[in-house]
Amino acid sequence: MRGFVGTSNASDIESAISEATSGLRNADLLILLAPYEKASQAAVLLSERYPSVPMIGTCGASIAKSSISDDQLVVIGFAGVTVSCGLIDDVRTSPITSIKSFEDNLKSISPDSSNTICMEFVTGSEEKVMTTINSVLSRYDISLLGGSSDNVPLGEKHIVIYNGKTYNRSCVYAFIRNNAGKIKLFSENIYEPFSSKPHMATLVDTNTKTLFQLDDIPAYEVYSEETGCDKDSIIDNMAKNPLGRAIGDDIYITATKSLDMNGVMFNYKALYENDRVYIMKPGDYRDIHANTIQAIQNETNRVSFIFGLEDANRLKLFADDEYLSEYTDSLSALGSFAALITKSQQCNRQNCNQTLVCAVFE
Repeated sequence: MRGFVGTSNASDIESAISEATSGLRNADLLILLAPYEKASQAAVLLSERYPSVPMIGTCGASIAKSSISDDQLVVIGFAGVTVSCGLIDDVRTSPITSIKSFEDNLKSISPDSSNTICMEFVTGSEEKVMTTINSVLSRYDISLLGGSSDNVPLGEKHIVIYNGKTYNRSCVYAFIRNNAGKIKLFSENIYEPFSSKPHMATLVDTNTKTLFQLDDIPAYEVYSEETGCDKDSIIDNMAKNPLGRAIGDDIYITATKSLDMNGVMFNYKALYENDRVYIMKPGDYRDIHANTIQAIQNETNRVSFIFGLEDANRLKLFADDEYLSEYTDSLSALGSFAALITKSQQCNRQNCNQTLVCAVFE
């Protein structure tokens, strides 16, 4: 398998596509990551240039060739893979109506759990989509990696890209089977509980991902008391102290995106009534990431390409500690690397925040 990564910061979109695809000869799948303002036109132009190649993508900031930017256009090409792509419509209300074609597309590539992955981009309703598609993926033991559309201007609709067109309220996916080796999925959580005692989510709205109360107390008051952070600083403090939803022995990061005037917390990941919720703090993320790199090296043969999902809050934390360049260089040193920066990352059966998720292709 071979992975191609091309980038451009050109303001003219036609020039950007030409620059980002320079050197791209053959591809079995294209992924387009672009700023919102460039995404629609870039999708059309890329599809015209490679009319027979399936394409998925979305809008958002990205990492490519160790460069982090919210303005660059990134074209990723996969060669030496077998691919089947599709679209799930109306993710808010009825993603189940697309599940038959979803399974048919998976079966069409003769998947194997060691060398096949489902990669998706979604405009929202992450938990509903994941519940739906995992009803199929779990039966075939296929891993899932995905990210949410991001960096959308206020008042505009989130978009995903499928074969040259943009869609709202949708999920686009690609089943990828590596014809030359394995595909391994890795995730990295750098946070640990602030204290050993969890809180109980006692008042939530899962549809809007809203948290009202922890332990029957306004959630922001619990958060402020434990962290020493006042209400007006909670959002800025999420990079350091996000929430964590405990499921068994695992904890999945939940970040708050906004508070209303009453302190109600609106999150990127849904919490459910009676969930055990921790307030988190950074662990030794240099050591944690070194362990991730070691695991990738131990569990894969020659790495040909890594596609990841990252989070701006993690990158901010690293930048403030002058660790960011070392971090991105460590991933690029393994092999060709690119990532979408998004507020929500999907990994197997969980939607999470502030977590590195990456698929490593041999």
